[in-house]
Amino acid sequence: MRFLNIRLQDFRNVEFAELDLRADRIFLLGSNGQGKSNLLEALGLVTALRSFRTQSLSALPRIGNNSYAGVYAIEQGQQGASELEIRRDAAGRKVLIDGEKVSRLADFIGRFPVVPLSSGDLVILRGSPAERRRFLDLTFSAVDPEYYRALKNYHQGVVGRNQLLKRNASSALLSAFEAEIAPHAVALSAKRALGVELLRQALLSVYRDIAEADEGPALKFKCSMVVTDEEGFRQALYDGRKRDQIMGSTQKGPHRDDFSLSLSVGGARDYASDGQQRGLCVALRLAQARIYQARLGVDPVILADDVLGELDPRRKAGFWRACPGEYQIIATGTTLPDDAAQWRIFKVEGGQFKRSY
Repeated sequence: MRFLNIRLQDFRNVEFAELDLRADRIFLLGSNGQGKSNLLEALGLVTALRSFRTQSLSALPRIGNNSYAGVYAIEQGQQGASELEIRRDAAGRKVLIDGEKVSRLADFIGRFPVVPLSSGDLVILRGSPAERRRFLDLTFSAVDPEYYRALKNYHQGVVGRNQLLKRNASSALLSAFEAEIAPHAVALSAKRALGVELLRQALLSVYRDIAEADEGPALKFKCSMVVTDEEGFRQALYDGRKRDQIMGSTQKGPHRDDFSLSLSVGGARDYASDGQQRGLCVALRLAQARIYQARLGVDPVILADDVLGELDPRRKAGFWRACPGEYQIIATGTTLPDDAAQWRIFKVEGGQFKRSY
């Protein structure tokens, strides 16, 4: 996959911009706060209509506006070029592909795979279990529509069960509701376990290239509840009802899953150096890219938001070893890359982008 062009209007601090992106390596150069990350954020919307910087999409329109628009020309190998349009206004969000409206996220997610790398990825390592589940769910939903449907239906079911718990609903009503949730929980758990194993294998392969040494990287899946069949899941929910009623929410299930990252020195969150933590997060994102490539048959685009400048020389060299040459890379930074002649460079100032020759 390649971005060929983007037209952006009223997005963050960008009033209007149009960039020709027909190059393998594109670098956005400028001081902090000029709009480099904003452009990457706009490009990152094309995978799942989500920002890699914030969960509040109301922050995306330019100050003083309640709307924005992005029009993307995207090439996908033998499938040719497509025009994607993403608009948001007071009436809501609208997505069109080659002029046809996309009504369901399930029909869109993963069609245009991009992988963002930023310093914010450290939250996957250092943050709450919810951040790590969010990473897993986006990765697997993008490559498996059935995973996305199971995830959506399961979470809707948990929300409904929580409401029943708070209302002290009858045992019969809870049992009926739990029976509806069970098949989605079983499907979600099975697919997540398989996906995590693929992610673990990809991570180990990528990290060996980045670290240049055996630092003992490991990814361990922490399953909240072993879900192998519907009857077992229903029984587990039944057994936990008193606890759940006291807490007012469902305390066990796939919505409580987690994973941990570690090195030979111990848990990466507590014992890894800053450089090792950043290297792990970069490796995790490149592992995500490899899953996209393998499962979708499409080379994802890498969006590197000032992250390469934060890596030490050894890990930066490892990044290039681990990153396939066929990936389009769009990066940002405050100084030119060492091999600047290999990049198409845009200077960024005040939300404006100027090609530098």
